[in-house]
Order: sequence, then C-alpha cells, then structure tokens
Amino acid sequence: MKNTIAKKTEGYGYKYTELADINKYCLENDITYYQEVETNEINQKDYIITYLVKDGKEEKHRGCQIVEARLSGINNPVQQYGSSLTYCRRYSLLMALGLATEDDDGASLTEVKEATEDDANKWTFQFGKYKGQTMNEILDEDEQYVEWYINNKANDFDKKCYEILTGEKIPTEQELKSRAELSSKINKLLTEKKVLPNEVSEHFGKTSNEMSDEDLKEVIKWLEGRK
Repeated sequence: MKNTIAKKTEGYGYKYTELADINKYCLENDITYYQEVETNEINQKDYIITYLVKDGKEEKHRGCQIVEARLSGINNPVQQYGSSLTYCRRYSLLMALGLATEDDDGASLTEVKEATEDDANKWTFQFGKYKGQTMNEILDEDEQYVEWYINNKANDFDKKCYEILTGEKIPTEQELKSRAELSSKINKLLTEKKVLPNEVSEHFGKTSNEMSDEDLKEVIKWLEGRK
C-alpha cells in the first residue's frame, strides 16, 4: 500500500493535495473514515478525531487542535475558525492514514499568480444564487456567503481577490500547520509541567488567542524552563 499522495497542479500553478485525492486513496485501499470534534477535558481545547475503518476494524486517531488564534491579520472569527477547521480536518486525516505529500515544506503554496485590483473588481460568481454578480457586490449584500465560499470552495486566485477587496490576509496551510504544531507543543508542556493555561495568560499578559507565533515560541521556552 503506497503511503504518499501526489500533489496536484491546477489553475494558477498552485500545488495542493485535495480532499478528493485522499478520498480516492481511501477507496483504493478499502478504507472508510469519519471525523468529529472532541474537547479535551484537561485543557478544554477542541481536537479533530479521525476514525478509520478497515476490514471491519475501527481505529481512533487524535489529530490537530483546532486553532482559534488570530492569524495573518484576519480579524473575522468566523472566517478564521472556518479556515482552521478545514485545514485541520484534512491534515488530521493525513496523519491518521500515515500519509505524506510529495512536498511537505509548503513552498509550493506560495506559487500563485498574483491577482491585480482589476482582477478583484471583475471577479464574479460562476454558480449559486449570486451567479454573474461580482464578489465586491456580494460583500456588501451578503458577506457571510462570500466567507463561506472562500472557506469551502475558493482556489488561491479567488482568495487573492478577496484579500485585495477586503484588506484581510487569509492564512496559508503552512501558517495553519505551524500554528497547530506550536499549540500542540504548548498543550503537551502544560500537561507535563502541570501548569494551568491561565498561569500562562497571567505571566504574558495576553491569552493564547491574542498571541502571535513568536509569542507562542516564547511560551514554549518559558514552559521548558519550568521545573
């Protein structure tokens, strides 16, 4: 059974592993799965739990923590959470299956054709109830629909147009992965050092949701130095 999935090149030179590719891998290897969100009783954080079913046997795999912190200038909590949830589900599934993509360093995630302001202003929906209308128009009329599209259907060119129109930067998968790894390490240290999350907040003067990645790295150093 192969344990890699080739990244697919599509659209504007953006390479990525689609959920459809992972599902195809599961189908080829007679694996079914389902996922749910589980809250850890110790730290009260939400994690993705993946259940793999093969040959009538079910295995439970704990995956990524769902990141709730501010990322790359995004200040819309719904969009922020949606982006994190989508990424964490896919990454957790890859973890559970023991799969690696052919390019894990995330470098290809930046290989995107730069959208111009003119592109952004002309961008129109190609399906759904707003088919034929521009993103700019719908941002004024139904911002939640645009956010749903960006979080669930958009390719990177679409997202670039959204960033131009709104002034908000959408986190890349590599940024989400980095954030999830830092948060996971902190949670492990909190358990090992028997430190409560509010002690961290009191010491640093801010909650984890308000911390940058650099702040979280400082938290890790502080926790590692605790006896």
